[in-house]
Amino acid sequence: MITHWCPSSILAKDEKPKKFCLIVLNQPINHVDAFHRLWTNASLKFVADGGSNRLYDVFKHDQQLLSQGDLDSIRPEVRAYYESKNVKITKINDQDSTDFMKCVALLKEKEKESGQTVFATPALGGRFDQTIASINLLYMLKNEIERRVILVSDENLTMLLDKGAHQIHCQLDLEGPTCGIMPIGFPAIISTKGLKWNLDNVKCEFGGMVSTSNHVDDELVEIVTDSPIIWTIEINLKQ
Repeated sequence: MITHWCPSSILAKDEKPKKFCLIVLNQPINHVDAFHRLWTNASLKFVADGGSNRLYDVFKHDQQLLSQGDLDSIRPEVRAYYESKNVKITKINDQDSTDFMKCVALLKEKEKESGQTVFATPALGGRFDQTIASINLLYMLKNEIERRVILVSDENLTMLLDKGAHQIHCQLDLEGPTCGIMPIGFPAIISTKGLKWNLDNVKCEFGGMVSTSNHVDDELVEIVTDSPIIWTIEINLKQ
């Protein structure tokens, strides 16, 4: 049984956060207060190429920046600004990996403790192929059982649950009620407890049944699956 603490707790104003790494992706930063709490509390911070522009436009006064990518999207004035502040900018010429993947690779080199939780934001918006690439990275990292990678979008937290049994502790004033279970890439036999519409050994797959627009009905959600699945839950960023 794998137990998952409430990841949205780091967005709460008075919550003492666990150690985590923040990766800033190339999407608009819409919820500035919530983003600032993520940025302030992160133990490591990486900004993926065009994410440098997003960060500069909102928080150009903050000099704690590592930019990682092929640097084809960063604006010249943004790069010049951070270079003038002696901020390290890392260029990697690898067309077979996304800027998100490059940031994760740099994290593995820099972290003093293995397996830090990763929050990537803003995620799951904009170009559909980039959204799929971010979800694909969850699958690529699924065997790193000591690490969780959580995609934070304007409305949802999204993460991968590998095959097996999982307990998810929800903080209902920050999360839900809407949630979903996505068997992306593989069919899955899924059973759940704690949802409004529970599944009982139901086969879920694209082209068939998927559990969308479900609701969390309890602070403890239990999910058993025989294949990796994507768990997504609505979040309240107004806290």
